[in-house]
Amino acid sequence: MTLTDAAGRGRPRDAEIDGCVLDAALAELAAKGYAAFSLTAVADAAGTTRPAVYRRWKGKVALVVDAVARLAEVDPPQVTGRPFDDLVAELEDFRHCITEAAALPLAGIMLGDDVEPALRRAYTERVVAPRRTRLRAVLAAAVAAGDLAGDADLEVAGSFLTGSWYSFAVAGAAVPADWALRVARLVWRACGGDPPAA
Repeated sequence: MTLTDAAGRGRPRDAEIDGCVLDAALAELAAKGYAAFSLTAVADAAGTTRPAVYRRWKGKVALVVDAVARLAEVDPPQVTGRPFDDLVAELEDFRHCITEAAALPLAGIMLGDDVEPALRRAYTERVVAPRRTRLRAVLAAAVAAGDLAGDADLEVAGSFLTGSWYSFAVAGAAVPADWALRVARLVWRACGGDPPAA
């Protein structure tokens, strides 16, 4: 369910305009970040008007959630059958999505008490849950293949993966260029595995 669907606006919508607005929103996020994100600039870049954007999305946060979800849903990593490589690929894709859309502040907003439940639910269902499901599947495949210990705590291990990115961000520290590989190797060892040689 997109947030445009949840808004319940009765007017039939032009899918082409929706796509142009979402693409423009991603470009605006990448160029200016969330704090300077402008619905007017998005409307101009999409060749439409600000009222037309508001007919589709309730506001800035709703549009950004849909835009980030659109980015996350495009070309997710393909499963290769090599769990460690698949894990690194998922983390690289996470890095791409969160930096390309400058989406880090959105996660903080979703933790606030004043976020509409439908908005938080859409963010969780479209942005968070698919990634968590794929990461858990990769780790489970590694257990099934005997690469990780059978009693590995996959629930907690999965939270370490992307959680380490947020930890760097909160600390104001630069994320290492080889972050995905290093996190994958650390979690692999924590789950009783022996990661491939670098």
